[in-house]
Amino acid sequence: MTPPVSYNSILKFNVKEQTLELTREGAGFVVLSLAVGLGAINTGNNLLYLILAMCCSFIAVSGILSEITMKSILIEISGPEEIYAKSPSPLTVRVSNRKKRTPSFSLRITLLPETGSGGLADREIYLFHLPAGGSVEKTIMLTAGKRGRIEVTRCLLSTGFPFGFFIKRKKSRVAWSATVFPAIHAVSLPAPRDGLAGGDRRVERLGDEVVALKEFKPGDTLRAIHWKSSAKTGTLRVKEFSRQGPESFTVHLNLGAPGSGAPVEQEVIEGRVSRAASLIYHLIDRGDEVRLHAGDYQSAFGGGEPHRAALMRYLAFAGPGDDPRAAHRRHHALSAEQ
Repeated sequence: MTPPVSYNSILKFNVKEQTLELTREGAGFVVLSLAVGLGAINTGNNLLYLILAMCCSFIAVSGILSEITMKSILIEISGPEEIYAKSPSPLTVRVSNRKKRTPSFSLRITLLPETGSGGLADREIYLFHLPAGGSVEKTIMLTAGKRGRIEVTRCLLSTGFPFGFFIKRKKSRVAWSATVFPAIHAVSLPAPRDGLAGGDRRVERLGDEVVALKEFKPGDTLRAIHWKSSAKTGTLRVKEFSRQGPESFTVHLNLGAPGSGAPVEQEVIEGRVSRAASLIYHLIDRGDEVRLHAGDYQSAFGGGEPHRAALMRYLAFAGPGDDPRAAHRRHHALSAEQ
């Protein structure tokens, strides 16, 4: 686990992309050094002058060693190209020390997702010792806050080595991006060949053979109730039918107001997209075939992970008045340029 930070910064100095912060412990040491210096001037005591020189050397050595520790550190990030919103995804962070003879100590790495992506890492990475010419890989979990595109182009490298008097930080460039699919949550799935709320309203017959009876649960179709068994037991019981192959469902996605097509709030749009994605995800996971109908776009029926990923890519950029496929191509073009 990452050890807790035991110091609080009270002063900050910015030099381009590098930041130097004086900690509370460092401030106390500086005040002590000034007090020793004043005492040495007033008394002319050579011992106090020696103590003052030692204190000043500690401050100078602290700055030099922290600079050497952070020098020639390479940070690389790798991870999946497609993730789901609001679901933690693993990222591998590789930290390499390119110095040939000098190790590095007490390094902290914090990822900085691009503003607006809603990305949040579960923790920062702490390395107590990174040998010369060596490298270490750490895995962290990153959660994207919303669908679309997420990019991590910068990270913050910091150290309090060696005495904790100063915290030196600098920004390092990294490169990782991914397509963020809509958030998936639990939904009530339609029974085989049953109508789909907000989707395919076609109602067809159930399976060919009754294989079992079970207690009625919310979401079960009333047409499957076994009335004789329900009358005997006093509780509603429904029939389970055998399935003859995969079922087919169409999920309809409307991003405007019903009937008029007028714009609706973004929060409503996100809820509809998330529900459509959840239905597609769980139906395909159950073994059904699904197609998506959204405005002028209509996919073919299909199942399996490749078809599910294709529909999720479409939904990742779906929005009113825009073609999600064009938006997806634009994001890939921008990523290729970078």
